[in-house]
Formats: sequence, C-alpha cells, structure tokens
Amino acid sequence: MAQVQTISHFKVSVWCNTYNQASYIKDTMDGFCMQQTSFPFVCLIMDDASTDGEPEVIKQYLNDHFDTEWTKETDDYHLTLARHQENTHCYFAVYLLKYNHYSIKKPRLKYYREVTDEIDYVALCEGDDYWTDAHKLQKQADALDANPQATLVYTNFQAIDGEGNPISRPFIKDYPGRSHSGDNLPTLLRYGNYIMVLTSMYRYKVWQSKSFANCPIKMDFALTLSAAMMGDFIWLPEQTGCYRILESGMIQTGRRKGDDWGEDIYRYYAGLVMNGQCKPLSLGRRVHLTTLILKMALLKKDIQLKNDTQKSNWLSYLLLPVAYVRLKCERLKIRINKIIK
Repeated sequence: MAQVQTISHFKVSVWCNTYNQASYIKDTMDGFCMQQTSFPFVCLIMDDASTDGEPEVIKQYLNDHFDTEWTKETDDYHLTLARHQENTHCYFAVYLLKYNHYSIKKPRLKYYREVTDEIDYVALCEGDDYWTDAHKLQKQADALDANPQATLVYTNFQAIDGEGNPISRPFIKDYPGRSHSGDNLPTLLRYGNYIMVLTSMYRYKVWQSKSFANCPIKMDFALTLSAAMMGDFIWLPEQTGCYRILESGMIQTGRRKGDDWGEDIYRYYAGLVMNGQCKPLSLGRRVHLTTLILKMALLKKDIQLKNDTQKSNWLSYLLLPVAYVRLKCERLKIRINKIIK
C-alpha cells in the first residue's frame, strides 16, 4: 500500500453518495471526468456496500481511465485515490464501504476528510444523476469567486426517466420560477426546497457551520437552509445536468429520493431564524419571515412549529392573524384560478 497523505490543493470537492445504482453510475462518472477546469478537483464517490455489482462497475472504470496514486484499507472501507489519465485536473477518491452504513445510521461525512483537508467549494451529485455541461464546475467556482457574499450557486436541470428520456413532473415544474439570485431564505421558508442537489455548489464553510453541524438531520435541504442563513445565492438559468426520477427511488434500500424529513428540518431552521441565529435581518425582514413561518405552520397544521415560533418571538403573537388572513387569501386565489381554467 502506498503512503497515504492528505491533499490540500483541491479547489473543489465533488461528493457523490451511491447505493445499488450500477446501471447509472457510469453516466455520473462520465459527467465528472468531462469537467474542464483551470484547477484540480476531486470527486469523492462513496458506495454504501451495494449488492447489485456497482462496486465492480466503479473499479472497472478506475482501471480503464485512471492511474492509482494510493490506497488505504480500514475496517470500514477501502479507499483509492486516482488521477484521470487524460484530464489531469480530475481526481477520484473512491470509498467502497464494507458494510451498509445507512441501515445502521452510521455517519459517513467524516470519511471525506481522509482526502480533502482545505477546499473552497463542494459540489454534489448523487449516483443516478449526471452532469451534461463540461464547464459546470468552472462557471460555478468563478461565480463564487466573484461574489464573496454568496454561499451557494445553482442552475437549471432536465428531469429524465430511468432510460434517459426527458420527462416532466408536477412537483418540479415550478422550481425554475422560484429560482433567483440574491436572498433565497424567504422563498425557501415559503415553498420548501426547490434547489436540486446535482446543480448546486456550496462554500465549504457552510458544511463547517454551527447551524448545519447541530441540525439533527443532515439532508440537502438542511445544507441549503444553512447556506441561505449565511449569505446570498447565485442562480444560473442554463441546464447543467439531468435529474433521474425512478419509480422505486434509490433502488432496494427502502429510501426514496426526496424522503420527507422536511418538517423536522424546517422546524429547526425556523427556530434559528426566530432566535436571530442567522445573517443580520432588518425589522421588516424579520416581520416577513415570521409571517411566512406562521403561515407554513397553519398550512401544515403544525402545532409544534406554531407554538415554538410564538415562544421565541414576540412578533409572532401580533403576526399570527396576518398569517391566517394571507393563507385564506392564497387558498381563495387557488380556487378562483381553478374555476377560471
């Protein structure tokens, strides 16, 4: 085994979690390798003990396209760091876990630090999605470099089915219309998550933030809300990748893409906002966000969220009637639109 060392010169780290996605992971890896950048980047691919032959697919891909720099073996995983033979800015760090961590709720994020020490940005892409724009990483890194107040940059995408055919689904048709540059916190609190994992790039400090570290559920919506509480977003309207929608979700795991842990995440971050544990807010902005949170509590009939909000912020007692009226007006508007159509 070659000597293991932590490499600190990567500007961007790409994190890819995968399980039983042998039919799709090659598309994902192709999307990584096609990236044309002026800086080195490393793709951390973590296979959670797949049973469909995916580890063999990944190992064959490494053998065909990469030169191994070093390997490491532990009781938990086998790690290989390799450099692409043609795209010399592209590195893969492949973690083949020896047992399924998800099923026993064992954290995996700590493993990523075996390879990356100091990085600027993190991009995400799951093992059944893939990128189509060879300049995605470069454009997003340039955007964050040029806008120090921004914590996240994201793009448009194309939804596809299991065979790669373009499709549309009701739950994503409104995402582009909600997407915008600037302060995304109110929009996230009003609509929930509309930012697709495969299109996003975050500042690494978002992962290191106290708000994300203390969140009880480490999902992408939590990371996005942490980013929104820390700074602005940058929206690039071009499509940079494909989001694969499968009827069975993440295959044979009991997991589905978009599992709804959203209520607990929403309550946690709403509490931080109400307690002022986010970027500075004017009085007008606090009124607006408090009203949005109360309206969401009424819409979801979430008594816990309503009570927690009222306990943490005196404004909520004054704004609860306002939230109620606004919710009624929105429902009336929806009914009128249905009648007109």
